[in-house]
Amino acid sequence: MEKLKTVSFNDQKVVLNNNIVESDILPSTMKELGRDVIIEGETIIKGAVFARELQVKAAPLQVEGAVYVHNELHFNTDCVGEILFRKAVGSGDSVSCLLSKTKAFFLADISAKKIILKNAFVSGSVLADEIDIENCVIAGGAFATKRLSIKDSIVGTFNATSVLLSGSVYLLMPSAFSVEPIAATGGAEIWNMATTDLGALCFGTEAKKGCGKIRMNIENDSTVINLYTKDNDKTVVRMFSVAGKVMVSDLLKLDELDNHFILRAASLAGHLEKTYGIASGELDPMKIATAFFNVIEGRTDIPVVDMKIDIENLKKELA
Repeated sequence: MEKLKTVSFNDQKVVLNNNIVESDILPSTMKELGRDVIIEGETIIKGAVFARELQVKAAPLQVEGAVYVHNELHFNTDCVGEILFRKAVGSGDSVSCLLSKTKAFFLADISAKKIILKNAFVSGSVLADEIDIENCVIAGGAFATKRLSIKDSIVGTFNATSVLLSGSVYLLMPSAFSVEPIAATGGAEIWNMATTDLGALCFGTEAKKGCGKIRMNIENDSTVINLYTKDNDKTVVRMFSVAGKVMVSDLLKLDELDNHFILRAASLAGHLEKTYGIASGELDPMKIATAFFNVIEGRTDIPVVDMKIDIENLKKELA
């Protein structure tokens, strides 16, 4: 690959193919604020990127610094090869990443007005007015001021005005929130992984007894909460949660699991200077991402936790 100490803009764009860029790609004049960056082949960018548009037409691609585009960050659907962004990605308009032959790994937050992701892992959170995710793992949360659609994905938590769930959707946190009632397509399955042994999931070991996923029901597991400001203005929020079930049963020793270490390693991947480990092994973000993709793509099955509470056992636990 050809090493470039600096990047010069040619007319209205800079085209990279089989290059290692050892500097930032940032405008130095007002004119360069309106220029595009186009990736046409294997590229490594060791600095930050600013562009009017960033078009990823081919991969592999690795960007070490933060990325901001004024208009759109766009990925061709037929890209082949790993795509990796180590720092935050932002757009003044949209991020469109609909991949069919590879996966993109974002090790920090993504923010834009509109975000569309397919086959992507996001270590942090996604924040936008409108968000559509399919076959994705969002270790942080999906936060939409207007509309959120989740299909066949794992999400830490979510908070949006309107929410549509379809396929198999998994939550890593006990609770999620919406303003309007959550909608689900026919056949949608919603699961909560707060009681899953994530250590066993990531390292292929035997799960601790009683651990697994909890089936969630939109009607039964939703609660309306009224929030009041100092001026007594009321805001209605709907909480979608299994926290009550876990707390009331108290039969699982969640503090004995390594879930909090694993989730922190996944959600802070782009900010960690080294790889940390637990007794089972090193908490490599890519290993964690692979384990989660194995769940949503059907290669790994998680046992279902029976949340029926035996009153006599509960008395013994609380005695």
